Amino acid sequence: MTKCPRCFTVLPSDRYAWAPTAPDEIEVDEVATVFHGSPVRSGKVVELQRPSGSGDDWAPPVSDAEDKASGPVAEVCPTCHYRLPTGWRGAHTTCIAMAGARATGKTVYIAVLVKTLQLLGERLNCVVEPATSETEQAYRELYERPLYEERGILESTPAAHTSNPYQREPLIFSLGLWNGIRQYLVLRDVAGEDLENPDNAHAPHLRFFAQADGVVFMFDPLKVESVRQQLHDLVPAQERVGGDPRSVLRTVLSIIGDSTPNLAIVLSKFDALQALEHVDGSDWSEIMSQRGAAFSRDPSLQYAPYNESDGRLLHEEVRSLLDKLEARSMVMAVDQPHTGASLHSRFFAVSALGESPVGDRLHHSGISPFRCLDPVRWVLAQRGVWT
Repeated sequence: MTKCPRCFTVLPSDRYAWAPTAPDEIEVDEVATVFHGSPVRSGKVVELQRPSGSGDDWAPPVSDAEDKASGPVAEVCPTCHYRLPTGWRGAHTTCIAMAGARATGKTVYIAVLVKTLQLLGERLNCVVEPATSETEQAYRELYERPLYEERGILESTPAAHTSNPYQREPLIFSLGLWNGIRQYLVLRDVAGEDLENPDNAHAPHLRFFAQADGVVFMFDPLKVESVRQQLHDLVPAQERVGGDPRSVLRTVLSIIGDSTPNLAIVLSKFDALQALEHVDGSDWSEIMSQRGAAFSRDPSLQYAPYNESDGRLLHEEVRSLLDKLEARSMVMAVDQPHTGASLHSRFFAVSALGESPVGDRLHHSGISPFRCLDPVRWVLAQRGVWT
C-alpha cells in the first residue's frame, strides 16, 4: 500500500493527478496550501478519474495528462497535490510522524536514527539512503552536518509560522527491496511549539497524524522535578525549556481522533536516568543497576527479526519507570485516551547521544546511541518490513 509522503493518505487507484513541470501560468494552489500550511504556487493541476467499467488495474497514460496540460507533467498526490517521487505508486511506504514538546530531542533523534538505520540496513543487505535530492540536502545540512561534523546540538524544529519551517517537507528514505517490493520510510517532524498549542488540534496541515502508520511521541524525563533534583550533580544543566508533555500528548491524541496508528511513547534522553545508578542510597540507584532489565541492554542492531518478546518486556519496564517518575498520567492518557479510540501502543526508552550534552556542545565522549531503532523497528514490523 502506497501513501502520499506529505498527507499520508493512501493513493487512490481510481484517481490520478499531475502538475505541469514548466507551466505557462502559475497560481496559488488552494488544495496544496491547506496541507502545506503556507501558500503553494504551481501550474494548474490536471486530474483524471477511472471511467466506469474499467478494471481495478486501470491507469491513465501520462500522455493524456500532457495533452490536458499542454506540456510535460509530474504526478502529484490527488489529495494534497504533493509532487510524488518517480515510480512511487509501485512501492510500499511506512509513514511515521514525530511528536513531543520543545527540547525533547526529536531533531537529534532523527539525525541519529538515520545513521543507525543505515547500519542495520547493511546487516540486512538493504541500502538505506535518501530517496530524493530534497531529502538528501535537508538531512545533510539540517541534521548530519551540525551534529556529526560541527558536534553541536541541533536547533529546535522551527514553528510552522516561521520563515523557514523545513519540517513541512517530509524526509523520504529508501529501505531497499523487501519481499521483492521497494520499501520507503517517510518521517515527518512537527515543532513542539506547534503541538504545545491546543488550538492546533484541528489544524489542516497536521491532519497527516491521523493517517500515519506510526506516531512516535517523545517524553523527556528531565521535565520531572524529582528526577532533575537527583541529577543535579550528575547531568549538565539543560538550558532549553519545553511545554508540559501531558498537554502535548493530549493535543496529539486530539489530532489523531478516532484513527488508529501505532503509537510509540518514547522515554527520551534515557542516559539521564541511567546516571541515577550512581546516586548512592537512592531507590533509583537500585532500580537502574538491574543488569537483567531490558533497559540495561540494546539488541536493536541485531539483524534478526524485531524481537517482540524483548519489546514487550521493555514496554512493561518503561511503564513502571513512568509510574516511579510520577508520570502515571502519561500512561493513563495512552491506556484511556480522551478521544475514546483504542490505540495499539508501546512504550520505549532511547538515548540518541548516550551522554547529556554540555550546553550546546556534544559530550566529549561523542555519540553512543541506545535503543534508537526500537520504535521504528516496531512500526516497520507491524507493516511486515524488516521482520
